[in-house]
Amino acid sequence: MKTTAIVLFILVLSACGSLPAGQAYKGGDTVLVCHKGKKTLELPTNAAEAHINHGDRYGRC
Repeated sequence: MKTTAIVLFILVLSACGSLPAGQAYKGGDTVLVCHKGKKTLELPTNAAEAHINHGDRYGRC
């Protein structure tokens, strides 16, 4: 029981991490973009630039 609680605690903590703005995610192939200030998207790096040019921003919303 203790082991299960510890594993769950570690999983929760690891899921709470946030990335700095513009930081690559999942091996550097994608980035997080706040789309229209409402929804966080994970996009390929080459697609993210188009979103940034249209007013979205890097990072989570």
